[in-house]
Amino acid sequence: MLNSHLTSSGICFVAETMCSLASICGVDGRLNVDSVCTVHCVSGDDWNVDAFLRFLTDASPATIKAYRQDLNDFIRWSEEGGYRTPKAISRSEVASWIADMNNSGRAQKTMARRISALRRYFKWLLKNKLVAQDPTIKVLTPKGDTRIPLPLPRSEIGQLLDEEWPQNAFDLRDKLIPEILYGSGLRVAELCDLNQGSLNLEKLQMEVVGKGSKPRVAFMTEITGQLLEWWIAEQSEAFDKGYTSGERNSDALFVNRRGNRIGQRDVRRILHRLLKAKGLTERSPHAFRHTYATHLLDGGADLRAIQELLGHDDLTTTQIYADVSKERLRDEHNEYHPRGKPIKK
Repeated sequence: MLNSHLTSSGICFVAETMCSLASICGVDGRLNVDSVCTVHCVSGDDWNVDAFLRFLTDASPATIKAYRQDLNDFIRWSEEGGYRTPKAISRSEVASWIADMNNSGRAQKTMARRISALRRYFKWLLKNKLVAQDPTIKVLTPKGDTRIPLPLPRSEIGQLLDEEWPQNAFDLRDKLIPEILYGSGLRVAELCDLNQGSLNLEKLQMEVVGKGSKPRVAFMTEITGQLLEWWIAEQSEAFDKGYTSGERNSDALFVNRRGNRIGQRDVRRILHRLLKAKGLTERSPHAFRHTYATHLLDGGADLRAIQELLGHDDLTTTQIYADVSKERLRDEHNEYHPRGKPIKK
């Protein structure tokens, strides 16, 4: 029996030692992992994962976390198959890994993300001469179905963002959340990271930090500017005094009732409450960003201008909003054209 005071690393050592003994003492000379060793540990040092992640200086904490998880999943799969270092991985193993993910029902989007992480990892290994070849070259990424985002109808936007003036600091903070998401097209993480110093109310601009820690300038509407001016001048302090129970984050533009910088879950709860109060369908924070882009395109904005406003690196990412408009045009055609509906049999 293992000593109950063994550390996790000690357990891993014992488990790996048992595995090694089994490979020597087995009847047929092969390791039977299922019957001998039930504990599996990812040998991170052998794979240089930590060094690779330190190299990603431009990545956000969320991206680093996702890369670590995806790479550890690949390493676990590899070591269970007997491949103990990245040097042992060939294109055949990568293809088998992808096939296993596909057979286990992994979502196409998840598979594409994991393959992308593995590509960048092996590219780094090759550059640092830690492997002799990159096994991810020419490996195809599965293409899943492109889900066209559903924008909010203009009527719902109008109903949610009515001209009713907020009655108190709590209502003002909540009203500003959808105003900024829809009025400026921010990602929810960009909204949460806003500081009071990010704003230039005179120019109706805000500095945001997007994916990959890339800064950009986003624009706000006149209404948003008016509400933010009132928030900063009076109501932010009123919110702190009347609605927070802890010490306030002094930098954050918006805080929750504990005084901490507002988080993505807080934003979802606020939107849920506002939409429910208006009798509207629940929407994600990202749906407001989709709606922002779609309404700009419907209004005649250039696709490349929308790309800049959204902070997309690739125009093909923005192209989906053109597809949204085409879908809506098709629906309009079928709805209102005399021959748009099927014949009743």
